[in-house]
Amino acid sequence: MTQRNITRYTYETTSFQGWRLSICRKWNQFTRYFSDKQYGSEQAAFEAALRMRDSIFSELKAEQADPRAIFERYKNLSPTESASAA
Repeated sequence: MTQRNITRYTYETTSFQGWRLSICRKWNQFTRYFSDKQYGSEQAAFEAALRMRDSIFSELKAEQADPRAIFERYKNLSPTESASAA
């Protein structure tokens, strides 16, 4: 269940279990964590990360896309907004 730019984090020594979305474009880095607990299950957290990734990629495809502005907008979304970002 791995996808480009999405990594699974499962550590026995920490309370975080979930997925990390990480995208880098034109020297701008975007990272967002999707917790299993916050989204209700591992699958739901993964699907939220996938939707956000696909939504960001579609915006980055625009000819004059500004990665910094796109990443900043997505960074400020709440978890419920990010779940419906696509």
